[in-house]
Amino acid sequence: MASPPPRPDGAPAGAYLADRHGPALAALCADELRERHPRIEAAAAAGDLDALKAEAHALRGVAANFGLEVLAEELLTLERAARAADTLGLRGALSRLPAEVAEAMVALGAKPDR
Repeated sequence: MASPPPRPDGAPAGAYLADRHGPALAALCADELRERHPRIEAAAAAGDLDALKAEAHALRGVAANFGLEVLAEELLTLERAARAADTLGLRGALSRLPAEVAEAMVALGAKPDR
């Protein structure tokens, strides 16, 4: 499959959410992803399920408002696993989260920091 043509604004070709919401709002969403994803990982590493739930919930709201449905669903799964102290569910959701965040960053026209 051929790559989509480059966009005139320099954003990745898949940056449909930057088109929908405008670059300024898309950048705010990307900033939230950059800030909250590491907090989620840190809370998980520390075993702080309350912080993990809070960060997943907050980021889920951002993702849902920007139409990042898959990411929002993954964050809901993470939030539920944290609420239930479901170690296996947490491990699964946390392992999938980086790829979902990376896809969201492309959709927003942002470069991932990782």
